Amino acid sequence: MKKTILPVSFFFGANNKNGYCSLYPGIYNPYEGGKHIILKGGPGTGKSTLMKKIAQKLVKEGYFIEHGFCSADPTSLDVVWAPEINFSILDGTSPHTFDPTLPGVSEHIVDLSVAWDKKYLSGHAREIGELTRKNKELHAKASDFLMVASQIDSQGVVLCNSFVDREKLERYAKRLAHRLVPERKGNARGRVHKRFLSGVTPEGIVTQYDTMVALSEKIVTIKDEYSAASPYIVSVVGEYAVDMGYDVYKCYCPLFPNFKAEHIIIPELKVALFTENAYHPSIDECGSRVHASRFFDKDAFSKNKEKLHFQKKAKKELIDEAVRKISLALDIHNRLEEYYIKATNFGVIDEMSERIMKI
Repeated sequence: MKKTILPVSFFFGANNKNGYCSLYPGIYNPYEGGKHIILKGGPGTGKSTLMKKIAQKLVKEGYFIEHGFCSADPTSLDVVWAPEINFSILDGTSPHTFDPTLPGVSEHIVDLSVAWDKKYLSGHAREIGELTRKNKELHAKASDFLMVASQIDSQGVVLCNSFVDREKLERYAKRLAHRLVPERKGNARGRVHKRFLSGVTPEGIVTQYDTMVALSEKIVTIKDEYSAASPYIVSVVGEYAVDMGYDVYKCYCPLFPNFKAEHIIIPELKVALFTENAYHPSIDECGSRVHASRFFDKDAFSKNKEKLHFQKKAKKELIDEAVRKISLALDIHNRLEEYYIKATNFGVIDEMSERIMKI
């Protein structure tokens, strides 16, 4: 990993059609040692603040850090990962509930609930319960909208695939892979680090552009409104790089976290592929651009253009509605935090933080 003074941030979870998808299991391997801290505690008990302090400390000491922000609240940290020293600290509470595999060995649970005034919380059980119920209900409704949006998106991809020149696309992807990735033999396969570069958040679609700029000097942008070509190109180049022994960040679409790759970053080569569309416009530092339309049968595309435009519009409206629900859920979450803030002895939290900081 390359050290950098620029912020390197991802999302390690995504609001999508299935509710919530967490990438926590792929951050570290507990069998490889290291120190991994899993924080447990309710909203407003200082988890994000603690992680920010630790991140600042590690950056000051010169370590490469990945910041993992929360898609439900992009100002809040969920993860700090320092691969050079095999250290991480994670928010292990709902919705990204996470438990250790090797507790007490390489993974350690820190329970912040010891700082709570439980009598105070019990005295407000009805209010806390109602806010929690409303928050979950709003997130469930957001997932419903995202499910329909993903179905419409899939229909558009299927339609585009019917008039994409597959042979031309395959030839281009292979040429690009060989042009961007130097061949080397005898190396073990590189690692794939699965991430989200963007997320559906209360602020809309948020994309971590600074991460692309921090880790890349050459960015190839694929302009592709309908995901007709970019997932294939990204996957081919990424797999070739891994075969050549390079580590790759493979960034998936939050609506399709298991199979639709949108971007890749190869830090050792300082090379990246970025998919440009209505949700993540072009990066200013873009080095070169390829248009997915070059792989289309022009007549077939023209005949289906109106249908694709309609699908694109419908998808946007559904995502916009999901964003509104997530925004309302954040408002509820903030009200819920107020109860836990009043119930928390932050002197105890500070003492626990000091012990954790001595890493």
